Amino acid sequence: MEQIINSLRSLLEPVSILIILVILLLINSWTFKRLKSVPSDDNIIRKTIAFFIILIGVFVFVLSLPIDKTMKGQILSFLGIVISAGIALSSTTILGNLIAGFMNNSMKRFRNGDLIKVGDFQGRVTKKSIFHMEMQLEDSNFMTIPNLYIAHNPVKLTRKTNTVISSSVSLGYDISRNKIEEALKEAAIETGLTDPYVYITNLGDFSVTYKIHGFLDDSSKFFSTSSLLNGKVMDILHEKGIEIVSPAFMNQRRVDEKEFIPKYEAEIKTVEEVPSPEDLIFDAAIKSEEIEKKKDLLKDIEKKQEDFKSRLKESKDKVETEKLKASIDKIEQLKERISKSIEEQVKKDNK
Repeated sequence: MEQIINSLRSLLEPVSILIILVILLLINSWTFKRLKSVPSDDNIIRKTIAFFIILIGVFVFVLSLPIDKTMKGQILSFLGIVISAGIALSSTTILGNLIAGFMNNSMKRFRNGDLIKVGDFQGRVTKKSIFHMEMQLEDSNFMTIPNLYIAHNPVKLTRKTNTVISSSVSLGYDISRNKIEEALKEAAIETGLTDPYVYITNLGDFSVTYKIHGFLDDSSKFFSTSSLLNGKVMDILHEKGIEIVSPAFMNQRRVDEKEFIPKYEAEIKTVEEVPSPEDLIFDAAIKSEEIEKKKDLLKDIEKKQEDFKSRLKESKDKVETEKLKASIDKIEQLKERISKSIEEQVKKDNK
């Protein structure tokens, strides 16, 4: 009987450590669930903390086992070898992506919903995790990009407002530069761009390359506006009697002084409003961005609530005190509605 009691006593410490380990993991998970206003990329911090809790917990558990010190040393040495081997083998992949994930998120280079270009890939961010980033491409499909790839390649972030849209066209030396620049600026204005300007980017042997730029107020229409600008450039140049054709065209194909400008046809206008291509292509990215905006709103509301609470502590006027209490209650209700909306949207997106 005494032997059983002694055995149970010797196991008491390891079991207690396991219970503490589980409690710490639950506290970590509960804390981040309570902080509903934190950005989605803070999920990386939660997982990293859980990883280190488990790692430290395993070592402490081994040290607390009722076994010989030599055996403990062998077990710890084995664990050290396994961890070292894992780090060495995965240094270019798993560990590299983990470190790159910390770097990318600490720099706050981009967030969910942003339009970015990484290497040859361009699209809107839908999800960021500890090892990779998911983006929705121009064809509406999804691509998972490792954090290590993002760290090794420049990331181009398109501004939300006042981003520049551009289009290039090559025309002959026989056409007046002023006439071309005027036509290109007119095309940019008809596209809906502001403050257009033209660069001459190249003086070739047979043609001049002109590049028209303009500022777009809402970058969510980036791709459709770029396409529209190209179309308007063609339309306006043709209206002005300017051919968009290679100067060497006459040498390659015999024509009798014929102008290659299509006949103008009026645009068919539909009464019903059609969703923009971006609304259809980036559906998941738009939903992800909406969640981020709600979290930002939740942060602002919490700051306002804290301000009211600090004023309430200093208030001595009963009328003002009642108004502050009512405002705090309203903000609390609003916080609950927004938090509930975020949770419902996350669950709906994960289905």
